[in-house]
Amino acid sequence: MTTFWSTYVSVLTIGSLIGLAWLLLSTRKGQSTDTTDQTMGHSFDGIEEYDNPLPRWWFWLFVGTLVFGAGYLVLYPGLGNWKGILPGYENGWTGVNEWQKEMDKADARFGPIFAKYAAMPVEEVAKDPQALKMGSRLFASNCSVCHGSDAKGA
Repeated sequence: MTTFWSTYVSVLTIGSLIGLAWLLLSTRKGQSTDTTDQTMGHSFDGIEEYDNPLPRWWFWLFVGTLVFGAGYLVLYPGLGNWKGILPGYENGWTGVNEWQKEMDKADARFGPIFAKYAAMPVEEVAKDPQALKMGSRLFASNCSVCHGSDAKGA
């Protein structure tokens, strides 16, 4: 991402969070803490709007949402070229990095097993009971959806 777009996204996001926090806190000032029977002076379909403050639990839900959003932006990438501060992610947290870590772990665990069968002739692999079990599980997990469990197709 270029510096311009990185700055644009960062200013827009941080500005929105600050603006929402200001709006929430400024509308909270001057409100009475008690409920009242005073209306706002208009009604719609016979329903009158009362001049009561926002419920306390709802206010704290908004505050919690703003805090969560700010924390999320600090931990994960999202502000332009910001990489986040999560430990173990020197290049920043991304789904691609997570996928690569899982693939590396799987290669370390299953690589030697598959390397053994890759070096064997196909005729020997077809007679190996452990290879047949692995193939059966792989077929059931990945192929049977389209080909059917009996491999006759659909």
